[in-house]
Amino acid sequence: MQEQSEIVETPENPTLLERVGEAIIVPLMLAIIAVGFVAVCLRYVLNGHYALFWSEEIIRYAFIWLFWLCAPILVWRRAMFTVDVFVNMMPRAMQRAVAILLDLAVIVLMATFVYYGWVMARVNAPQLSSALSLSLFWIYLAIPVGSALIIFATIARMVRDMRNGTREAGQ
Repeated sequence: MQEQSEIVETPENPTLLERVGEAIIVPLMLAIIAVGFVAVCLRYVLNGHYALFWSEEIIRYAFIWLFWLCAPILVWRRAMFTVDVFVNMMPRAMQRAVAILLDLAVIVLMATFVYYGWVMARVNAPQLSSALSLSLFWIYLAIPVGSALIIFATIARMVRDMRNGTREAGQ
């Protein structure tokens, strides 16, 4: 009996969502690494004479956007953490029903995040970050954008699964 790996592998034919996500996420992660590396080198190698005072803010805000841009891809691939011991013991039809209910709950939760994330972004728009003088609107905007993308990914996955008659991708 062959056990299925718990690692979600990259598909051979990535979807448009995955390709666009990769085109944004990979350079963003490389930029985070580069800025962090340069900031550390300037601070410790050159004894802090040329420290990048803005690097910490760039890295923090980029990580916020990175999270909200990665989450829809993880939702699409069903790669989020789950505790499915009891669900796996249920009959196949009940597993599908639970999956649909959970997907609907995710949509409702993310719709709430879209609404309140947008409200939060608008409320914080006048506030500027300390080092970059960047409006915090652009930082808080990650919440409604990422949540909307999660809704899109969830609905698209639900449609795909209903067409294929599966509960999860790959089954």
